[in-house]
Amino acid sequence: MQTEIIKIDSTNIEVAKIKQAADIIRNGGLVAFPTETVYGLGADALNPVAVAKIFEAKNRPLNDPLIMHIADREDLLRLSNEVYKITLDLVDEFWPGPLTLVLKKSQDIPPIVTAGLETVAVRMPDHPVALSLIRESQTPIAAPSANLFRRPSPTSAQHVLDDLNEKVDLILDAGKTNVGVESTILDLTQTPFRILRPGGVSLESLRTIIPDIEPYNGNKILAPGMFIRHYSPKAKVILVEENGKVQIDKINLLASEFAIQGYCIGIIAKEENKDKYSDFNVKVFGPTKNLNLCAANLFSILREFDKEGAQVIIAESVKEEGLGVAIMDRLRKASGRENKV
Repeated sequence: MQTEIIKIDSTNIEVAKIKQAADIIRNGGLVAFPTETVYGLGADALNPVAVAKIFEAKNRPLNDPLIMHIADREDLLRLSNEVYKITLDLVDEFWPGPLTLVLKKSQDIPPIVTAGLETVAVRMPDHPVALSLIRESQTPIAAPSANLFRRPSPTSAQHVLDDLNEKVDLILDAGKTNVGVESTILDLTQTPFRILRPGGVSLESLRTIIPDIEPYNGNKILAPGMFIRHYSPKAKVILVEENGKVQIDKINLLASEFAIQGYCIGIIAKEENKDKYSDFNVKVFGPTKNLNLCAANLFSILREFDKEGAQVIIAESVKEEGLGVAIMDRLRKASGRENKV
């Protein structure tokens, strides 16, 4: 298929462009659209044939469930028969926003969306284009990130095109996304409630509503983003989890060793360390004190290094607090964990 790209202003949305995209959704096609986190690859969530096209386009395994995107609180009751007060408290506090809730699913949901699980992941994105598209489509939209499976998630329309050109009917281009990492996924079907994937809403924020939330430490695939290797560029990624001078010295040593072997090296560094690796290609994802900026830039940097032909990417760690937990999760998965040093 020929992929069409339409630029759309999120501050002054042209209804005709939304209608065009919604017609594609209703007719069983695929539309890539912006959310506040990353670009999503959307299909009618209640049409199993349309949803199957998502898995085909992304080369995504069928045991990896999808997130259903809604635009109105009332839609939640259509997707789950067990919506309790605590669920609504979380909705009131964090929706629209980068929080996905895992609930018991209703019978309306095709098994392909949930990978055969008895649960469903639902969120309401905080982006005017996404909300307009969902409402105009008059159906929940199933939408994983709009990239090839295991690749870094797309934070721009160009990233989508790089991965999915001729595999998607339409891309709505509203510029770069704001958060840059995916939503936090919170499982409300088990007690204590568990974070299946860290993301745009921090553990600290969630604990203001539910103090005893815990991270999930199991191995089952219960939600998107739970494979050990994920969000990966073509290059080998090595994450150096040290602090201060020890981290800098180790990265310089590793980079030198790979360079001697003839590898093309890239380094992801914090702003304050950008001049500490003068012999190598360094990209800055942000200062230590601005984890929001680090998250927003992470996937773009991984993709930039791929385009430049980097064969090994060595990344600095960040402090695991707030959004730093999600950043470290993505870096560990990009490295496949076995490359953690």
